[in-house]
Amino acid sequence: MQKAVVKICVVICTVFLVFWGYAASAAAQSLVGEVSWYGPGFHSKTTASGEEYDMYGLTAAHRTWDFGTLAEVVNTVNGRKCVVRVNDRGPVAKSLLMDLSYGGAMAISSHSLGKAKVRLTIVGDKNGFFDKERSFYLYLDDSIVLPQDIKLDNLPEFDEEYYKNIAGGIEIYRLTQKHIKRLFQAKIDNAPTLLVSIGSSVCIGPYKTFKEAEAVYHKVATQYPHAAVWLEKNSLAKRLVTK
Repeated sequence: MQKAVVKICVVICTVFLVFWGYAASAAAQSLVGEVSWYGPGFHSKTTASGEEYDMYGLTAAHRTWDFGTLAEVVNTVNGRKCVVRVNDRGPVAKSLLMDLSYGGAMAISSHSLGKAKVRLTIVGDKNGFFDKERSFYLYLDDSIVLPQDIKLDNLPEFDEEYYKNIAGGIEIYRLTQKHIKRLFQAKIDNAPTLLVSIGSSVCIGPYKTFKEAEAVYHKVATQYPHAAVWLEKNSLAKRLVTK
């Protein structure tokens, strides 16, 4: 009887320790603080990981995180976010959590300020991302309101048909065609099949890996200077172009 009780206690303690360790690990993956960015003086130089630094990429320098760590950076002031990959060591200033590439700073609109208050969350590593229900999407720095998302309660009665049909048809068509044209110019030949809305944001995707999404980011960055790579649940993406 005593042996059985001891075994039960051991099992309970083991489960508790595993859970506590997991919770502590998960909590350690999110940090709030300030980040800066680095660019021209380091562009094309060798990073601590051995890669050539591309200031226009979506990378970051961190003191201890493994190279290849994927981190979601959320600007807590304006809400802009982006996933970046750690490939360098830094920052020098102890008050900063991370140094972003110029591309990462552009994505969260902190390039002109120098610093930004952010929330950092580890979302993956060199082997991939942790949440298999999510995929990478490329945010195109534009917004859209779909008919099903329009709140009609406070609209005059005669406007309801307009918002359901005209704004929900012609305006969306014009917006999607504008983006398709710009994406074609960026050599994204399958743009019509990729255009989606996530909430009110216009994106393209999904992409299975960060590397794949970042490659597309490099293609569209000249057309969309504030483009960003997001990691989102597939169920949130609504296709904008139908056959």
